[in-house]
Amino acid sequence: MDLQKIKDTLTEFTNKATGIQGVVLVYEDGELITKPPIGDWYENKPNIIAGITHDFSQRICKRLNWNNTKEIYVETEDGYIMLLVCAPSIFLLVKASTNTNRGLLKGEIALILANLQTYINGKSSSNNGETITDNEDNDDDDDQGLFGR
Repeated sequence: MDLQKIKDTLTEFTNKATGIQGVVLVYEDGELITKPPIGDWYENKPNIIAGITHDFSQRICKRLNWNNTKEIYVETEDGYIMLLVCAPSIFLLVKASTNTNRGLLKGEIALILANLQTYINGKSSSNNGETITDNEDNDDDDDQGLFGR
């Protein structure tokens, strides 16, 4: 897992995407992967929200005899909370304001999910202070990836 690239991606997403108040990568039990959480979060709220949301989705799936949840969206008068699967047992928790266009928000999240999945699955090492990942594309074939560029 390339934690620095994950943090950089989430920080850039928070700074550039409209209405994003906070993001954090968490394990299914609510433990934070990206510490501290990026954006506007109260002290231990991301852990609690992630744990409750994941537990809620598991209960629904069990009750309805459905497969695992891909994403959970909670919309209130004050904003949105989204929990999205990035990898097995790893989730992206997003907090957004109500002035966010929901369709645009989902689209922007989809764009960063592919990058996050790459960084989660990639092995990283350090070479003279430079982070090297085994999933970097070093060829010149202009690979556009899943979502293009």
